Amino acid sequence: MIQISGSIQRSFIFPATTSETLTFFSELIRVTQFMPHVTLVHTYTPDQIRVLYESVELGSYTIRIYIDLEGRIDRQAQTISVLPIKIPTAVPIKPEATIRETVGHGLFGIEAQLFDLEDQTRIEANLRLQAELEQPRGMNLMPKRVVNRIAQGITDHRLREMADGFIKAALAAYHNCEGCETICLLAD
Repeated sequence: MIQISGSIQRSFIFPATTSETLTFFSELIRVTQFMPHVTLVHTYTPDQIRVLYESVELGSYTIRIYIDLEGRIDRQAQTISVLPIKIPTAVPIKPEATIRETVGHGLFGIEAQLFDLEDQTRIEANLRLQAELEQPRGMNLMPKRVVNRIAQGITDHRLREMADGFIKAALAAYHNCEGCETICLLAD
């Protein structure tokens, strides 16, 4: 089995009031479109969906992780949450592996706290990804510790890529959507 587990934190300035920012990020389907490597597979309700995380690693191994998510906005607490959820009507994902591919079910989440900066909002977000996947058979001759080290390095790299890509895509979408010309500052 391959253990994938990681988290990353990012902070950035969004060029809108806190209320406008909460509204902009209130549609779960829109939020998932900003995530690199993630595609919408099925919509159960506007706030409950199934997505597919997919990437090709080491130039030849395809990783596919299905994730069921629920989006929540708390205007009073000024938080945005995208949480893994068990959807009773969802078709179960059968774990499987071929020579160059592994498919399974995983967990993903985003917890974001918003801070009012008058006409801008500071967003502090934490992204998490976790899955236990069958090892592609093409990796069977590699020692387990090597496979786990490769998996951790890939997870860390992909989470950085997803977080940074999400920020850039969300800012670009807001600029295009709202015609905003405010310069946004990215901060780690």
